[in-house]
Amino acid sequence: MEITVKKLLMQELAKRQTRNSSYSLRAFARDLGIGSTTLSDVMGDRRSLSKSNLEKVMERLLVSPLERELLWAEYRQGSTKIAIDEDLLLQEDTFRMISDWYYLAIMNLAQLPENRANPLWIAKRLGIKESEAEQALDRLFRLELLKKSRNRLVRTTKPMLMKDVPSAAIRKYHNQNLHLAEQSLHRDPIDTRLFNSMTMAVNPEKIPAVKDVLLKTRKKIEDLLQDGPLTEVYTLSFLLFPLTKLENPTEDQNV
Repeated sequence: MEITVKKLLMQELAKRQTRNSSYSLRAFARDLGIGSTTLSDVMGDRRSLSKSNLEKVMERLLVSPLERELLWAEYRQGSTKIAIDEDLLLQEDTFRMISDWYYLAIMNLAQLPENRANPLWIAKRLGIKESEAEQALDRLFRLELLKKSRNRLVRTTKPMLMKDVPSAAIRKYHNQNLHLAEQSLHRDPIDTRLFNSMTMAVNPEKIPAVKDVLLKTRKKIEDLLQDGPLTEVYTLSFLLFPLTKLENPTEDQNV
């Protein structure tokens, strides 16, 4: 797969015109924050974007870090085409997506019968900024993880599972959930939440078996909570961690 500024612009324009047949090149230029003549010339291979305009385009189109790196490389090398594995682009966008908790929350809002494909409604339901909701929706649509039908969100992919592997993005996601749990502890009525902890001496060799039990239990809880009308989005977290300093810690295995 090749990635170039021209190809990125043409793909994005085509998607917007699919959603709105009257969407024009002039409107596209306006939304990108660049001149319509400049945009026309770039898409017609008559000129390249300036450094400042390239930065605007990348910001407005919500490109991933990997895409940004490749587009800057194209800028530095002129018209040289740079090839990249399509799977890497998807992984890079997904990496960013799971870094912020509300992406997965929005994907699950799509399961509520009365959901709305509206950033303001999403922002109010999740307690986030409308601009955050709008940006997240744009990326989820671009990744084809969600689609809009009759002003409703429709999920187009199966639930995403976090693998038990080292990842800065997953650590960020877990850290945000811990912060959200703290907020819920002080905000939400006790009958709408459950916080329960126990401290014990353990045999560390049994940890893998305990993980297996917890994961099987998670599936049973998921089936139970999704039986009947869906009206809210919850996060279920199992916390099991050492209080003592590990005698034989494994390096670089933080998730």
